[in-house]
Amino acid sequence: MQRNIIIKNGLIVDPRNKREEIGNLYISQGRIVAINEFAEPDIVYDATGKYVMPGLVDFHTHVFRNATEIGIDADVSLLPQGVTTTADAGSAGVSNMESFIQDIVCRSAMQIKAFINVGPTGFVTMKYHGDLNPKYWDKLKLKYFLRKYPDIIKGMKLEISKQYVGDLGIKVLEQAVSLANELDTKLIIHTDDPPEAMDKVVQLLRPGDVFAHCYQPHGNTILGMDGKVLSSVREAQERGVIMDAANGGNHWAFSIAEAALKDGFKPDIISTDLTVKTLFKDPVFGLPFIMSKYLALGMSMFDIVKCCTDKPAKVLGIINSGSLSLGSRGDVAIFALKDKKTVFTDTLKQSRIGERILVPQVTICDGKIVYRSAEF
Repeated sequence: MQRNIIIKNGLIVDPRNKREEIGNLYISQGRIVAINEFAEPDIVYDATGKYVMPGLVDFHTHVFRNATEIGIDADVSLLPQGVTTTADAGSAGVSNMESFIQDIVCRSAMQIKAFINVGPTGFVTMKYHGDLNPKYWDKLKLKYFLRKYPDIIKGMKLEISKQYVGDLGIKVLEQAVSLANELDTKLIIHTDDPPEAMDKVVQLLRPGDVFAHCYQPHGNTILGMDGKVLSSVREAQERGVIMDAANGGNHWAFSIAEAALKDGFKPDIISTDLTVKTLFKDPVFGLPFIMSKYLALGMSMFDIVKCCTDKPAKVLGIINSGSLSLGSRGDVAIFALKDKKTVFTDTLKQSRIGERILVPQVTICDGKIVYRSAEF
């Protein structure tokens, strides 16, 4: 049920509008409104000492529950963590995308977007990944789904790890880029342990393409022999290739992230790559936990929130979310930043101690209260 809600005295962090200030927020008829448009409130929240930010956008998850072994329940798992929009990264291919849209997207309270896997079956089983040989790609069906659901399907997904592409090597990426050009769509690539030097990988990517797992530690990484970020990687980001940290259980290392951040190389997007293997478990848990990790690494709250709201929403082409602009959809998350020593771990079993952690207090999705902590 949509309610007239006032959130008072919160520290509003809204990067799209360059706001980081204490203030009030008004929600009516499922939208962010100005005070002069606001009727009598049904609910008043005093957010003194709390952070108020746009509903988070988790850009990289796997939410094809029941039909894939890795899929989590988006509403149950993400809404209590302040996430009101997510994008599934390739769980479904042309063989099962219709089911994903009808059974998951259309039945969820939160906004769900998707990248369609170039492999027809997507990630049905955890025993093996789908065959990525281009001879099995179905160009006509990919074109059909991209045209039928342009508001939902935002591009194609490809994994280019050595273990998945085998002897096909970098040719798989070359053909995927060619196909994405032909179909006029984005490409998101999983880059863990790529089959070629990173220079060659990033040079193939186009503005708007997404480089997932940019802080992965296996094989060819974004760092050169000098420990600095490769110039080719910097140039790729500067020309519009989107760098998504996409934590995951196996694709993120302190040694890479710390060196990159020290060298001034920040991610465009911070996301989780959540699956049943990592939901509520180390080293991922959920997006507020990952955001807390970046606080421990020295990023500012403003920059972190931008990577989890404004930027991913823009990459997904979502105009009405990712900000607290007047008229935007009423997606809001309230967090407490608590002093608590927290152990953060990575893919290589290394750990760091953080001093603060973000704890979800309230999630409002489309003007509806979908989560509230008992202590708030």
